[in-house]
Formats: sequence, C-alpha cells, structure tokens
Amino acid sequence: MRKYIIHFILVLFGVVYLKAEADPNTVNLARAFGRDIFELNGVPYLQPLVETLNATSNSRFFNQAYVPQKVDEPYFRIGAHAMLGFVRNDMKTYNPAMPAEPLDLGKLSQYFDIFNYTIKDTAGLMYYALKTILYDGIQKGMINVPKTSATILGRQDAVFDLPHKILDSLVRTMSVGGIEIFPKLPKDFQDSLINTIWRFPETFTLPPGADMNTIFAAVPQFEIGALFGTEMLLRFIPPVNMGENIGDFAFWGIGLKHSVSQYFEERYFDLAVQVVYQGTNLKNKVGVTNSDLRADGTFWDFNIHASKAFLDDQLNIYAGLSYELFNINSNFTYFIPIETQLKLGLRYGEWTHPNGSEDSVFVLYDPTPDFPGDTLPQTSNLRITNTNIKFVFGLVYQIGPVAIFLDYNISKFNIFTGGIEVRF
Repeated sequence: MRKYIIHFILVLFGVVYLKAEADPNTVNLARAFGRDIFELNGVPYLQPLVETLNATSNSRFFNQAYVPQKVDEPYFRIGAHAMLGFVRNDMKTYNPAMPAEPLDLGKLSQYFDIFNYTIKDTAGLMYYALKTILYDGIQKGMINVPKTSATILGRQDAVFDLPHKILDSLVRTMSVGGIEIFPKLPKDFQDSLINTIWRFPETFTLPPGADMNTIFAAVPQFEIGALFGTEMLLRFIPPVNMGENIGDFAFWGIGLKHSVSQYFEERYFDLAVQVVYQGTNLKNKVGVTNSDLRADGTFWDFNIHASKAFLDDQLNIYAGLSYELFNINSNFTYFIPIETQLKLGLRYGEWTHPNGSEDSVFVLYDPTPDFPGDTLPQTSNLRITNTNIKFVFGLVYQIGPVAIFLDYNISKFNIFTGGIEVRF
C-alpha cells in the first residue's frame, strides 16, 4: 500500500530515457513544477486512504457496556481485534489541479522591473512565466487538465500534456492589459526561456492509484478493571516492518470507560461512556532514490454505548455512537523521479540486450561526475484533520472465559470488526 503513496511523489513525469547534458534552468523548472503538483494534489490523493484507514483502525473499542462499580480484585481481558473497512466509490477519484495562475503585474514585479525592463529573479521569473502561460492555455482550451484522476484507493490513468509547440506559442503571446510581455523581456532571457520550454518534459503522469476496495487492520488489546465503575484499555504494536508497501509501522492507544448505568436505580440495560486516545507512526523508504516518508497520527474517539445481556449473560447485544477526530502530519523528503532525471540528463542509462537476448533490458548506471543525479532533495509537509461520526451495533457470545464478538460500523465508511478475547 505505502509504495503507492511514495509513488505519488516519484512518478510525476513521463518515462523518456535520453543521454543529454543537464540544463540547470530546465532542472530547476521541473523541480519547482513537480513540487507544486505534489502540494496541490497530495491531500486529495492521500486523504481518502487516511480517512478510511484511520476510521477502520480507530474502532473495536467495546463489546459490552457493563462495568462493575467495584471488585475485590482486578479482572483482565486480553484479545485480538480485527477490522475490515470498505472503500466507497466516491473516494476513488478526485479533481486534479495543475500549477497555474493568471498574469498579474503586481506579482510580475516581484521578479521583473516592468519600468526598467530588468530581471530581479531569473529562476522565479521563469517559473512564474510557465504558470501564467499554463493558465492562459487552460482558459483558451489549448491545454486540458484531466477532469478526474485516481486517488490512492482508485485506478485511473491521467496525464498533464504540455506540448512544446503550444507552450512556445503561449509564451510568445502572453500579455496583460493588451501589452505583450515577451517582447519586453531581455533578449538573453527570451532565448533562455524558449530553450527551457523546448527541453521541458511534455507529459507529467499522475499516479494511477492502487485499486483498493477494502482496508484491513488488526491490533492486540488489553483491558483492566474496575475502579469506581471505570475500566482502562491499552493497545500497542511496536515498530514492525510490514513489507515494502507499508514500511515500519507502530501503533498504540489508551482509553477509559466509565459506567453510567451504575447510577440508575433500576437498570434495564447497561450504559457507559468511553474516551480513547491513539497514536500511529509510519516510516518508509521507497524506490531507487530512497525517498523518505514519515507520518505521525493522533486520534480521539468519544463514544457512548449500551448493552443488554441474555441467556444468563452468555449473549450480549450492544450498540454505540462515536465521535472521532484525527490529525495526520506527514513529512516527505524526495528527489526528482529517476525517469525525469534521465530525461533531464541528470542520470544516464541505456537499453541493452544481455547475452545476445532478443529481449531488451534498461540498465541504469550509477551516478558519475558527469551524471550526478539529483543532489538537492525537496521536502513537503501534509497536514490532514478530519472528523467522523459512527454508529456501531454488534453481539458477543461468552463461552467460559472466552468471548467471541462481531459488529458492524456505519459512518462515512462501512466497517466490519470482530475478534476473540480471554477474560480472567
């Protein structure tokens, strides 16, 4: 799963392999454009997974509301809890955005002195020019932004097409207030801009998604009670490498449940309130460039739930209402994708026929002084905050000290949860 998250960072450009000398202007332009694509589309691409995964894992907190007011000695419950979340179809696509903005003289003056026709910031002016001609091209229908693209949960091919001829035409005719800007630029900058436009990648591929229909999570859980009608819940998974797709994942949680029905004079059913605080940590390195992902999440769950015992307390039917709040802080450190480094002349590779085979294999050579690769990593931060309201109903069956339970969660996502625990 996680490789598709990093894939969003890595696969931003078309796959073209050329042996060419790297042009600094084009490299800087591609780096800035790729960063803006990530920052514009990162949240809508990743948020459906974050919401579904955390709604799925942020469950399985209760299976009965009964908590004794006091006990002679503590009691314990140790169990394995599993959750299966179902992905909604509307969470599989989003509306992608291309870095583009209208030409504005105030913004232009940050990079170019419009009175003296002198350049203040060459790199900034070049990138601003690119974004303004893209905006102009979109408005004129010369450049098309895909209406939809896949989130990490979906599957769809989508590409930003930036034909060189169209970009060249747009940059030569860009104007504001009827005044053409390109002829006012210094001649050497005009030549540099046109040269960079023709070296710029013509396609920027958006990630196709992982085509996921379900999300699975599991966690061991420990509960102890009771003091003044209150139980404590603990769940914990130390950092474990869960494979190439996920990386190193750690998970922990603590909660308190308090009996409300202990205050009833007549108790026809049991009622309790509960608050749970959880945290997750994820670390992963993916791909030839060793792009790094570090994500920390915190989750609050506030719920009220009720249960009713039958068959001499062997069978319990329960239901609850939860309010959930989660915050995700993800930090990405990434390089220009290998495919684009090859296109820009930062790395070198070639197609070969090993041992005289008819099948061709692409060989990527190690960095050299002439082809050093991308040596300037970029960083981006994504913060996601969201809430969820969830209704839960289920049943638990007790066989001696062993309890088996199953429930269904209704919210933005449908979730089946279940498990087994030993009570002693």
